[in-house]
Amino acid sequence: MKAAVLSCMGLGDGLISLILSNNLHLNGWKPVTFHPFLSGLQSWFPHLPISAFPAEHSYVETFESYDKIFLFYERSDQMHAIQKLCEERYPEKLVVLNPIATPNQDYPYWENGQFDGNIPFAENLFRYCKEILKLEKTSLENGIQPPADAIARAHSKRVVIHPTSSRPGKNWPQEKFVELATLLQKQGYDPQFILTKEERIEWDDPRVESHTPDFSSLSQLARFVYESGYMIGNDSGIGHLASCLGVPTLTICRNIYAAKFWRPAWTKGEVVFPSKMVPNVKLLRLRDRHWKKWISVPQVMRTFKSLREDAPQRHRER
Repeated sequence: MKAAVLSCMGLGDGLISLILSNNLHLNGWKPVTFHPFLSGLQSWFPHLPISAFPAEHSYVETFESYDKIFLFYERSDQMHAIQKLCEERYPEKLVVLNPIATPNQDYPYWENGQFDGNIPFAENLFRYCKEILKLEKTSLENGIQPPADAIARAHSKRVVIHPTSSRPGKNWPQEKFVELATLLQKQGYDPQFILTKEERIEWDDPRVESHTPDFSSLSQLARFVYESGYMIGNDSGIGHLASCLGVPTLTICRNIYAAKFWRPAWTKGEVVFPSKMVPNVKLLRLRDRHWKKWISVPQVMRTFKSLREDAPQRHRER
């Protein structure tokens, strides 16, 4: 039986969707995961084929050969076009799953996945495989396999900092990340910023420039993360990558709903979000609109200390 798993566009989306692909694989299916760029990690998923999305003119040719099509709902033109085609031509084999951070059950396609906004999406997908698909063999793992010559957390004092994300509204302020990195350095850690070439233009700060490694590929980035001690960042794909690679993570979230649903869920991790004590009445929404003000650097440092102390013994610095 062949299955197509059509992931949403983000790195974290792809890594989580591979939970579904891996569970299908464990039960004898032949899944192919479609994602815009995750094929750059194909060698890390040797048993799970990953493909870029097909060109529009080949949609019919591509998807007609599959026995089941799992599509993660997304409002992009490409995903909408694929969903529309599959609904018209293959309605009997299409399943639309909607990943959304809400405890409500009134959003589109909720009944297909029955996802609970109070638990991480990764755990939701595991439960979907077990309780709705009723697969005999189930696992929370997404099947990632680091290269044999890579050493887990070899640089135990290195802290990966990912200060950006898919949307500026999700990002903790630049000056706070720089202050955080300075404090980490004073405590003997080696903070390293993960930034694209385009992002570095906006982060033109000598305190950051000397701590921003270059990567020639997604696989090289993954190795760097795998061999680091900790990861701190916004709600973004790098946090999920670190978590599925066994690296303790600290995620800074804009609200409790994002923290509950989108937190990395594979390895020991912590989340920071604005306190409920901050007013968030309907017309003002102070907590939602000004969340960045309500998360301080000392608060993040305290949470990092908790993450470090609570991590398993094998994860502690020597």
